Amino acid sequence: MGSPITKAARLQPCTLRLNGCKNDIPTVVFAHAPSVEKGLGRKSPDFWGCFACSHCHDILDGRKKRGSIMEKELLERLLKAIFETQMILVKLGLISYND
Repeated sequence: MGSPITKAARLQPCTLRLNGCKNDIPTVVFAHAPSVEKGLGRKSPDFWGCFACSHCHDILDGRKKRGSIMEKELLERLLKAIFETQMILVKLGLISYND
């Protein structure tokens, strides 16, 4: 199950690419980024996230230690990954914007 956006992560490259990322495409999923919507059993909206392999997703969600990755670096990388993911979603016709 899942939305068209979360399903679109299948077979996409990892856009998060944290230290140690192997870009293991079969493990890539849509990783929801933190937001005011997240918490108490709720995830952020499906447009707010990125494509992440299991390694990067585990670090983002705190299941794996960040190692040398500082919080600022993680947040900067996450913002870049969200942008890159959204551009892919625009190309796929799953989100749009007016320029």
